[in-house]
Amino acid sequence: MEEKDEILALLKPLVEDLVNGKLALIRETGRSGPYTVEELQEQLDDYGGTLTAPPETDYQNLDLYEIDDEPEWVLEYDLWIDGEKSDLTLTCTLRLTDQEQSIIIDSIHVL
Repeated sequence: MEEKDEILALLKPLVEDLVNGKLALIRETGRSGPYTVEELQEQLDDYGGTLTAPPETDYQNLDLYEIDDEPEWVLEYDLWIDGEKSDLTLTCTLRLTDQEQSIIIDSIHVL
């Protein structure tokens, strides 16, 4: 599997869980990074509007930054609010090794 496919296999479920309000699941599966469920909710509520699922084509253009000497990437992905791409950005760290494929939220912020 290509790295981009692996990354999408981690990103899409995270975005879907955010859209569906499954913040407790995100926390339970270790994807919430330093944030509690309440803090994630607060970051989304502060922006306003309703988080909506992006069109499939939106996943084609990802802002990925490879971390030197590590099997890790930093990913920035603009979330969709009320059916439109917003400037509310989900920043995550992805780790891809033979033993581990993980995605962890670093922040949700206006970029």
